[in-house]
Amino acid sequence: MNCRNCENILADDADYCQSCGAKVIRERITLKGLKSDFFSNVLGLDNLFVRTLIHFVTSPDKVISEYISGTRKRYINPFAFLVIGTAVATFIFNFFSDDYSELILATQTESFYESLFSMSNPDIEKNTVEYQEKYLEYKKEQAEANKVTQSFMLKYFNIIAFMLIPFYTFLAVMVFGRKRFNYGEHLVINSYLLGFGLFSGTLFFLLGLLISPSIYFVSSLVVIFYYLFTYKKLCSYSIGQMILKLLKFVVVLILSTIVFFIFAIIIGIIIGYMRAMIFG
Repeated sequence: MNCRNCENILADDADYCQSCGAKVIRERITLKGLKSDFFSNVLGLDNLFVRTLIHFVTSPDKVISEYISGTRKRYINPFAFLVIGTAVATFIFNFFSDDYSELILATQTESFYESLFSMSNPDIEKNTVEYQEKYLEYKKEQAEANKVTQSFMLKYFNIIAFMLIPFYTFLAVMVFGRKRFNYGEHLVINSYLLGFGLFSGTLFFLLGLLISPSIYFVSSLVVIFYYLFTYKKLCSYSIGQMILKLLKFVVVLILSTIVFFIFAIIIGIIIGYMRAMIFG
């Protein structure tokens, strides 16, 4: 008998291939077998993804430190964890984006729109026909613009966050240094943290649909807490040291953002100049 995965010769009573480690399957596929595999491999506690997520809630530093130190079979790969988090969050956010945008618009009071309109149109007197007409038109435009913005952010924020993971890792290196962890290890840490942040954000997003949309913003506090808590544990920092690291993180983030925008402006000017030279 040969292994169906690597063609290695197997004993007739072998349960696993000694070459590639694949399980020897002798039974035909049945509906009962598919159901059993789904609940054990996808939803079961032995599933690497589920196990990693559960352990990360209580001991994120343990999951990360064990993975970095070489315990790779116990937890899911950090990049797979991040990809799954991005996929789940993107699906949920896209599916409910319109509902969430409607809830946000419903929470914005009349005084909110009036204050914005008064600031942008200081010359128009209140309680006049002109004021009422222009105000209603302005309110409609603002509501539509806010809805478009909310929908865009919900649909693409997670993908953008995923693409910016190298930048987040760069910030971590700048703040926490390379003495304890190199760039690759910081990349693992931030992938796990961002993946968990996407899962927690999705949970709070769903709670926001049921209770209040403002609850979703609590997920940002959860992400910040887990980020600081994890690095505090991994690097054995005191509370005072973590406060200094947080301040350093804010400074580095602001400076990096300024440099990024300056670089983008320079690139834009160069591209514009080259287009003008080519097309006259």
